Amino acid sequence: HGDHVLPPTQTIQQAGLKDGSVLVAIRYPELFVAAAYDDGVVRLWSSETGRCDREYRSQNGAVLAVDLSSNGMLMVTGCMDGTASLWKVTTGKHEQVFYGHKGPVVAVACSPEGTKMATGSFDRNAQIWDMVTGQSLRMLPGHRGTVTSVRFSPDGKLLGTGSEDGTAKLWHIEYRDKELTLHGHRGVVTSLAFSTCGTRLATGSIDTSAIIWDVQTGQRLLQLQGHKLGITSIALSADGNSIATASQDSRVYIWRAEDGEFRGALKGHSLGMKLRAVSFSPASTLIASGGDDGTVRLWSVASGECRAVLKAYLDSRRAPAVQAVAFLPGPLFT
Repeated sequence: HGDHVLPPTQTIQQAGLKDGSVLVAIRYPELFVAAAYDDGVVRLWSSETGRCDREYRSQNGAVLAVDLSSNGMLMVTGCMDGTASLWKVTTGKHEQVFYGHKGPVVAVACSPEGTKMATGSFDRNAQIWDMVTGQSLRMLPGHRGTVTSVRFSPDGKLLGTGSEDGTAKLWHIEYRDKELTLHGHRGVVTSLAFSTCGTRLATGSIDTSAIIWDVQTGQRLLQLQGHKLGITSIALSADGNSIATASQDSRVYIWRAEDGEFRGALKGHSLGMKLRAVSFSPASTLIASGGDDGTVRLWSVASGECRAVLKAYLDSRRAPAVQAVAFLPGPLFT
């Protein structure tokens, strides 16, 4: 009579259930971390067990970038041979190959609604693709150097691109004549990320700084300075409270998003080995970082404690460098 949620410690008998009662069991999905490696493999790690649950082996050389669809069912990778690939996460099936770039694909992103993806390449172009048909929907020329980063805004109306030419650009997906160029860095723009509300864009650069921009006006709102070497990756937490930057100095720095105040450094990766990737978990409670020391490290946002060290090889073999990391909740593997 009525719906009830049983406490996890209570047995069916203790709950008073009898013949004819309907019991539904819900398995809350595990949290996974997808890490792209320069040995051509994407490894899917369980953040709960620290175990590598699945490997996706590319036939197209080193995997330089990875992103996941918002529902966690599809994965996109960018490869050294100039192609991008679409994978079904649950089965590991290679669904689609995207041809069109004339250089390595170093940046990929899935649109929020899951129908489009974007790529950035050494050929100085970004492209927007139909994820189902594999057709190129739009070429975005304009940068004067490698397109190092691509990211859709949360509403899917804008695409942000960062480049070796030191600029970031905001492209309107629907209106092709609308384009905003952001000038402010003195070196390669290596990474960018939108805030959850979509009103701010964060960019990280080899010039050791990160800049927070107003998406509507292009105005510089904050500048974060503190790393001793260049910033290689930047991430904004979904709760809007924190910014994480990964650097060639082997450290991840945490900043308060509201005013750019430095909150602390995450130290543990091998000194002298640059970091290449950083990402927040969907609940903003964990950070994943990876780099040239071949490890993915999981950190508590609240305490700064390293919760896990994920290694591709446990023996004396040289660990492949981690090129990119991304979180996904679920899916349920069979």
